[in-house]
Amino acid sequence: MRVRALRGRGASVMAAAALMSTASLVGCGDGGAPAGPASVAAVPADLLLATGRLPAGFAPVQLSVSDLVEGNREPIEAAAEADVSPPDCRPTADAELNPEIDAANSAVLAARSSAASLVELVTTAQRDISADIATSTGRCATTTTVIGTGNLRGARIVTRYTELPTPPQARESDRLRQSVLLRSDVTTTLPDGTATTQVGFAGYALLVPDSDTTDSGAAVTVQLTVSGESTAASDPPTDARPPMTDAAFGALFDDALSAASR
Repeated sequence: MRVRALRGRGASVMAAAALMSTASLVGCGDGGAPAGPASVAAVPADLLLATGRLPAGFAPVQLSVSDLVEGNREPIEAAAEADVSPPDCRPTADAELNPEIDAANSAVLAARSSAASLVELVTTAQRDISADIATSTGRCATTTTVIGTGNLRGARIVTRYTELPTPPQARESDRLRQSVLLRSDVTTTLPDGTATTQVGFAGYALLVPDSDTTDSGAAVTVQLTVSGESTAASDPPTDARPPMTDAAFGALFDDALSAASR
């Protein structure tokens, strides 16, 4: 899953999928406007969820675009050195998008609850959602990653992805060009034999201003990640609690797409 728990200003929304195996401008507006032609004056910060639309128990925290980019670098680099099985299921979308993100083309909303973190990114940079689909569905629905460097060297991470239904409003929008919603159930076995578990969600979508627009450069990428806390390492491992239900994440992603469609 392209998300890890948000732990301060250096936290990452797009940590490399198999390595982290889970995921500043704070949004304004009502976050629930119906889909329609985007305003020519709209910028990414205008298209984020409003803080009032956050799930119950979540409160905004500070996370800048530069913090997000910097926080992504180490896990992405470590993931590039990891052994992934099946080999063609190695994630690539995070590594390709991260260098394209900056404060001029992106905005971030971050929030925390007592046991989970949430990060939304809206950017005019283009995420390769086809790559996300290819590396988390079908034969890539279960992947195994063995870490070769860093403080997790030798850890074995098994990620089981479940593709979730497209939310109702997204299905009806003529602005939606591509999307995928994923749940990940992750088990990380450490070199000492103990293991942790974690449940996370990620949604990725590409929106264009209207149905008559063919210019891909006018598209907006929306990505939303919610990550539960990892359990304490134990043998055998305990089951992690999901940060929310599958349906609740789908509804939240629908809200994010509505906000980005203003």
